[in-house]
Amino acid sequence: MSSRKHTALTTIAMVASCGALAACAVPVTMHAGVAGSVAAVSDETTGAGLYYPPASSVETPNILFQQMPGVGPQQRQSFVDQVNLAVGIPGRSVPIVAQAVGANRETLVLLYVGGEGAMTTYLARGVLARLTAVTRSAPAIQEMGLSSEFDAYNMAAVLGFGRIVVTDGRAFAHQANLRQN
Repeated sequence: MSSRKHTALTTIAMVASCGALAACAVPVTMHAGVAGSVAAVSDETTGAGLYYPPASSVETPNILFQQMPGVGPQQRQSFVDQVNLAVGIPGRSVPIVAQAVGANRETLVLLYVGGEGAMTTYLARGVLARLTAVTRSAPAIQEMGLSSEFDAYNMAAVLGFGRIVVTDGRAFAHQANLRQN
């Protein structure tokens, strides 16, 4: 893949995730009295046990795109900062808080704050499907002919994330390990 196409994919990942997420805004639902403490065992390389509970379910999706050369922890942190700014419109929000955690910020944690019910693998995949729909609908993705291949998993892989975790921050975490084929 050409350097120009890699640069375009990174730009697209940022635009699709940040700009378009605000267009999908829903009213904010905050959890009252979220209880819990830091787990006794934590993995500083992935953030497990410190930023999210142990994985309740794990998947390894097919990754079609390679990490952009030169993308590191600072770019991943900038990405999640931009996502949080885009979804943080006062009074309205996409019901997630994004974090880049771990030793090299290679874990993308999406803390779901959109409901009072129990978090499930199905709901976690729904959050990822919503991000995929937003990514695929970006005009630049469609113009490049990538609308069927470029999903939330591949977007994260382009930015150098090694895993995505969707969690309720209490007892549930769905983890996607991003391995390139």
